[in-house]
Amino acid sequence: MQLKLHFSTLILTLISFSGFAQVSNNEAAARQWIANHVQDLKIKSSDTFKLSFVFKSSAGETLRFQQMMNDVPVYQSEIVINFNPSNELVFTSDSYNATIENISTTPSLSKEAALNVSKENLKFPGEYTVSENKLLVAKVNGQTKLVYRVITNFQIGNGTWEVLIDAQNATVLSTEEVSLKHHKNENVKKAGKVSKTSAMAPLAYVTGTAMVYLSDPLSAARVPYNTSGYVDGSDANTTQLAAARTTVTLPEIDLTAGVYKLKSTYVEILDFEAPSKGLFTQATNEFNYTRDQDNFEAVNAFYHLDKSLRYIKETLGITCKPQSNSGVLRFDPSGWNGADNSSFSPSSDQLSFGEGCVDDAEDADVILHELGHGLHDWMTNGSSSNLIGEGNGDYWAQSYSRSLNQWTAADPASQYMFSWDGHNVCWTGRSTNYSGIYPTSLTNSIHTDGQIWATALMQIWDVVGREKTDKAFLNGLASTNSSSTQQVAAIAVRQAAINLNFPCADIQVFTQKFTGKGYDMPALGLTMASIANQTVAADATNTYTLPSYATLANPITANCDATLTQSPAAATVLVPGTYTITMVATSVTSVTRTFQLTITPFLGVEDNVKNNFVLYPNPASNVLNIKGDFDSNESITIYNMLGQTIYTKRLTSNDESIDIASLAKGIYNVYFNTAKVSYKFIKE
Repeated sequence: MQLKLHFSTLILTLISFSGFAQVSNNEAAARQWIANHVQDLKIKSSDTFKLSFVFKSSAGETLRFQQMMNDVPVYQSEIVINFNPSNELVFTSDSYNATIENISTTPSLSKEAALNVSKENLKFPGEYTVSENKLLVAKVNGQTKLVYRVITNFQIGNGTWEVLIDAQNATVLSTEEVSLKHHKNENVKKAGKVSKTSAMAPLAYVTGTAMVYLSDPLSAARVPYNTSGYVDGSDANTTQLAAARTTVTLPEIDLTAGVYKLKSTYVEILDFEAPSKGLFTQATNEFNYTRDQDNFEAVNAFYHLDKSLRYIKETLGITCKPQSNSGVLRFDPSGWNGADNSSFSPSSDQLSFGEGCVDDAEDADVILHELGHGLHDWMTNGSSSNLIGEGNGDYWAQSYSRSLNQWTAADPASQYMFSWDGHNVCWTGRSTNYSGIYPTSLTNSIHTDGQIWATALMQIWDVVGREKTDKAFLNGLASTNSSSTQQVAAIAVRQAAINLNFPCADIQVFTQKFTGKGYDMPALGLTMASIANQTVAADATNTYTLPSYATLANPITANCDATLTQSPAAATVLVPGTYTITMVATSVTSVTRTFQLTITPFLGVEDNVKNNFVLYPNPASNVLNIKGDFDSNESITIYNMLGQTIYTKRLTSNDESIDIASLAKGIYNVYFNTAKVSYKFIKE
């Protein structure tokens, strides 16, 4: 009771922020958790927290609470709380700074004056853009300060510069280049002029084609660097390097006034950094170039960035995009003033690719590594951690390149990171079979240490596959914060896999592989996911035989040894109606889940004929064709035999083709939602 009374002011203050734009039904429970852990976190009664970001996905919901002082954010100080799809609080992380002291948050310096101080401090000539000029409370050199954080992108300076300025006396407290790069070469050259962004006319997206590297010429040919014809040669084209290209489809490119531009729903080319080479627009939708032409790097980067973001949204079903530029990622294929490096700028959500030695935009490992920094930033609402960032980028790049199956597992190059850009005279590159163990092998070099994290993730990938690992990885990142270590990230990623209801055997793999790389994984108690209500159709006898719902229940324990009972039992024959199905898992303790099963009546042959609907072929392998005289509002839902929704589609014509290639073999129901007609088909 004393604790509750002592922190009553804090609890009221926590609740007072519930009116902010970010909304979650779990906010009250999250705030209660914070209130219950004030002593553990050393939260002061004067501290307040704002719900700053809510991330929702099939893995549940993550809430981020930003520490505030008189409505001024406290720099890199937040509490992150994750709920599973059953709305149970299952994971927390925090970068809360208990040493922040109460200070005046009324600045003596204006934002405009702070910007001038920043520019004078950096002393870069030429044009620049300011992506942030924000008032913050921060701990600087052991003292709590009211500061302006000014983020400036000088086109001739290469990279993104953060300057912290004392908001009371205009003193420059720190200056740092904060773009995220794929290796350690951080040379900065000065030259060139920035191109400004102008308003665009309405877009018309069309398809196009291109010739690109998948994922690089050495992997495509399975040869090492310096093999005859497979050498950079100062950007020279060779017969071998030209032959290593693959023709691909560009699902979307912009067509405006007869001009084709590398812009899609997800990605847009921009010339914002020296050297200034333009946007490579043209009068044809065929972007077919060789590596000695700058157009090649432009379309190669565009293709891989667009493909990766399209995969995240359309295959994994995760919303992960920049907060700026209406969610479109911008990139410059010829940047860094020609230096041998590439970077992601969190403040502007832009990628820049250098041209030193092997042009970075020729290697998908570099392209997707830098995108990995962006994904990390967007999943955490800008609270990415340097302690896991390089490993994240290496993993995301390797996950894609390994999926191409170009190398065999016995080839050392199958583990190479930056297979074309590195592992040669340019620089040494990295790998995802790094022998280091966390934390004893840490070197305090984020690029070197990131290999431990990337290697652990790829070891999981090798067992459970690309899509599952990618999905758990991204959802896990959403629960990390700006100070998260690899240890915290490992627990978060495994928790995401549990939230996603992966089979218990998969959760064992996450545990074993992470433990094998040195991460201390908490013991797993018995858990079982909630089960969604199901709808199925009765068969020709107007009955339905209950299947086993063990796969849906999927109890998880450390040893996958839980016993499971179902009521009514599998093989019970039921007539149309609504039933409560109860699943009980037991392993020392017990967990019970219930769901509603609705069985719809069988529609006889005469009803089906009356609607004149035809499905063919049946059985089908890759495509299911549907013909009929459909109502204008007709749509279909495909269910598996467990009653799970697999696919939905609005029918826009009387002759539709459905891609079923990715479905598992088995029997499925196609339900016409307006006509109330159900058909079965077999996927072979």
